Amino acid sequence: MRKLKIILTLTFLAILGACSSDSTNEGSNKSTELIIDATQFSRINSSQLVKIMGEPEKIEDYKWSVPKTGKSIVGKLYIYEKNKYEFILFDDSVVRLNVYSGQYWGYDESTMTFEKKEDIFPLFGIEPNKQIKKVADTNYALRYSPVSDKIDDVWIQEVDDKTFGIAKFTYDSNYF
Repeated sequence: MRKLKIILTLTFLAILGACSSDSTNEGSNKSTELIIDATQFSRINSSQLVKIMGEPEKIEDYKWSVPKTGKSIVGKLYIYEKNKYEFILFDDSVVRLNVYSGQYWGYDESTMTFEKKEDIFPLFGIEPNKQIKKVADTNYALRYSPVSDKIDDVWIQEVDDKTFGIAKFTYDSNYF
């Protein structure tokens, strides 16, 4: 009888431990759930973009004055999912990806969240290199540059506690 009680107690504790382990893992996976793999868009052309993302909802001309040179240029914006994803192309090359939360644009109540600042990179499939530097950390924005071989700059804006409204990924800094 005593052995049966011990076995039942150990079984109960094992089940309880497994359940709490599952719920803990569930919570941590949620905070680093992939939003989009930003690395795959680095300097690809428009046909490669369409192959990955499908046809955009809209393509718009994008007039820009390059800060470094003052030169005015025209590129294209490829817009997907009610402006959740906005790709900026110059010379038929993706040079920046902007990702917006639903709350930021008002198309739904979705947010982008993180537990710790380091969680931001896995949200977008980024593995930072050793040269990464944090260049801004305010209550409103986080910015890192250089980030990896494929991403020059990551700029997180509209930070409010553990949520943010905008994530910008620059692939070619020559335009910004």
